[in-house]
Amino acid sequence: MAARGPGRTRRIGGAALVAAAAAALLTAPPAAAAPRDALTPAEAAALADAGLPASLPQGLHGPIVTHPVEQPFDYPAGEVCAFPSHSTFPVDDLTQKTWVDDAGNPVFALESGPLVMRTTNLATGETIERDVSGSGVVTYPDANSFVLSGDDWVAGFHTGDRPVHNRWIVAYGFMSVKVATTPGGGSSRTLLALRGPHEDLCATLA
Repeated sequence: MAARGPGRTRRIGGAALVAAAAAALLTAPPAAAAPRDALTPAEAAALADAGLPASLPQGLHGPIVTHPVEQPFDYPAGEVCAFPSHSTFPVDDLTQKTWVDDAGNPVFALESGPLVMRTTNLATGETIERDVSGSGVVTYPDANSFVLSGDDWVAGFHTGDRPVHNRWIVAYGFMSVKVATTPGGGSSRTLLALRGPHEDLCATLA
């Protein structure tokens, strides 16, 4: 387990999330059926933490292995924090394993690997880094949304998000977030669970 604190976290999805990777998986051909014991102990524990069976259900195909790349991104002032910000990922080596149904639709995914996010408050120049590495679970409740769940990761909540908004949470405990596609190609985020200590990067960088 990684140490829990501002300088070290585990991650299941970066601020850019994994929407592009999920879309690519929809067109991927089904892989050979995975054996029942294909999960590592850490992966089985991550499934259990997300409220899923700690073993592979029958009838799934996979894993389909991809390596999502987190792209640099900007938050304009007022979108998440009151100030404009820019984020990059100087360390980025993620692996995502996805299991699909017979039609090739993703059912759940496990993501792990080192990831460091560097964020700058563009109004003041202050820069911080957070190690948001680790492992966790992505589930797909329907064709237009996915849920990220796990310990120690980061998510930004925009002005239109509910029930929380204008917060950039690094969870040092458990957090679960639903991301839904909105008309026009955007997305909305709903905080489903947040347990344990956490940091708001908007407050840290203010």
